[in-house]
Amino acid sequence: MDPKGLVGKTCGEFTVEKPIGKGSFGHVYLVTRTNEKPACSGTYKPTPFAMKMVHTAGTNIREQTLLEREIQLLRDLKKYDHKNIVKYVDFFHYKNFPCIIMEYCERGTLYEFIRDQKNKVVQEDKFVHILTQIAAGLEFLHGKHVLHRDVKSKNILISGHLDIKIADFGVAREIPIADPGQMSVMIGSPQYMSPEMLSQKPYDHKTDVWSLGCTCYEMGTGDYAFKADSITKIKELVRNNELPPMKKADYCQNVKKLIMWMLQNESVNRPTAKQVLDNIQTHRCKTIDSQTTMDIAKAVDTVSPTNRVEETTTRKTSVIDPPDSGMSSGTGTVENSLPGGLGSTVESTMAIISQSNDFQKLSCRYQADLVRLIGDNTASKKVSKIMKVLRRHPQNYDKIKEKVRKYVREDRFDKTYSIVMALKGIEEAIAAQTQVNSSD
Repeated sequence: MDPKGLVGKTCGEFTVEKPIGKGSFGHVYLVTRTNEKPACSGTYKPTPFAMKMVHTAGTNIREQTLLEREIQLLRDLKKYDHKNIVKYVDFFHYKNFPCIIMEYCERGTLYEFIRDQKNKVVQEDKFVHILTQIAAGLEFLHGKHVLHRDVKSKNILISGHLDIKIADFGVAREIPIADPGQMSVMIGSPQYMSPEMLSQKPYDHKTDVWSLGCTCYEMGTGDYAFKADSITKIKELVRNNELPPMKKADYCQNVKKLIMWMLQNESVNRPTAKQVLDNIQTHRCKTIDSQTTMDIAKAVDTVSPTNRVEETTTRKTSVIDPPDSGMSSGTGTVENSLPGGLGSTVESTMAIISQSNDFQKLSCRYQADLVRLIGDNTASKKVSKIMKVLRRHPQNYDKIKEKVRKYVREDRFDKTYSIVMALKGIEEAIAAQTQVNSSD
């Protein structure tokens, strides 16, 4: 069927607006409800959905089974309404073509997002934001005894303000609770397949964690972790663990170490999705935004007074190697993060910003930037409300994000949120400086 030939036609209760993607299964279209009525007030904009139309010509029994399994899984998962799982809406047939209606993710796939980034590398702060959501989605699936079995950048959808949705459950499978490690079918995408799957050995939920590690490597380098022109060569690369160095990935060692933990050949040595989530949730990025990093680093690095410089620079946080990770055992150390999650060396910035009024000036500067970005008559009041959230709930990133989203236009969110995170670091620096002064 010609994809463009469906535009304007009604399929079930939906009107086809335009084709937005295709794959070996068929095509994906942007659709809206045909009989959706406009709200009583405001500009009417129909709710968009994605329609996956499966081409059944030439399909075999196995492919039909996979389709039925995907529909059933989506229906089962719908009742939990997890924010990182794509939402199922409806299923019907149009002229013998199975059609699955799902929520529409307007920013496309993670695969496209990676390749749109500068140097095809996702910045560390965005990487952490994305990985946190994917890991949360996988933890949920594994908690419901579901293996995705095809985790990859093309099956991760993005909507709104980097809101992540795990999609495409065509090859997902429920794990038999009584005997969870007996699946051995090779299924998914070779570049992301775990060693046990490539060898057709029994596998469990750790196979998804391997695929997640491959996806993380891709975010950091813009390329596949194991790249070859045949599945035989991929098997050889994986078996020998021939992973190219992550030279392009401008990430801290803790992030790189987490990626390598997920890419351990022996599944028992890999983390669970929950361990990945717990690890990345406590991580503080070395950068907030490329335009604000230097200013914030200078400000935050001077929280402690001169007579406490030595204590601050030598204070360490232990980073224990993951148990049985296949890495060197023992305890490594990294510089302890100062408020705001940024730290370089205090000595290099002490001479530049040393007084609390410098923090106040920087805070005022970023607040003024926020007022300009919000750009309406109540912008100052809105910034004040954002400030209250930063001060009262500094670690509640969801609450901060929700407040920013409420007040700014969608096309300005990313820039605004970066400034808010920078402002958060400054406010924490001010609070810490006040506490130090009062103790003195």
